Amino acid sequence: MSTGFVISMKYVLYGSPKQVYEALTDSGAIEQWSNSKGTLEAKKEGDFNWFDGWASGTVVAVDKNKSLQFTWKASNWGKKTKESMVNIQLNDHAAGTEVILTHADLPNADEQKKHRNGWVDYVLDPLNDYFSFKMAAN
Repeated sequence: MSTGFVISMKYVLYGSPKQVYEALTDSGAIEQWSNSKGTLEAKKEGDFNWFDGWASGTVVAVDKNKSLQFTWKASNWGKKTKESMVNIQLNDHAAGTEVILTHADLPNADEQKKHRNGWVDYVLDPLNDYFSFKMAAN
């Protein structure tokens, strides 16, 4: 059960669910779309670390090509601030993949607003740019 502040959004990405899953979990792909180092080990209790360590946590659940769930804590949050929880669901869509993103247990309204914008500006939009570039290259 989540507490605190929550973000829920839907977003369509131009890649298939398999391609989106790979872009979220492959270190080389993460570096391409985020312009930073990152890992998301696609296994329970795997390591999660994006944006050169700015966000980190532990993988809670994986359903290959369908969903990912992991804890998230930003490096600028205080030591006493609890981890938040990210759930990403990948559904087939005519244009590619409908992403249903829930980011729960954010510590306050300011972080909720920053993360809502951040998911779009630093993850979802760059992923679409990544897929558009890959399609253009093929």
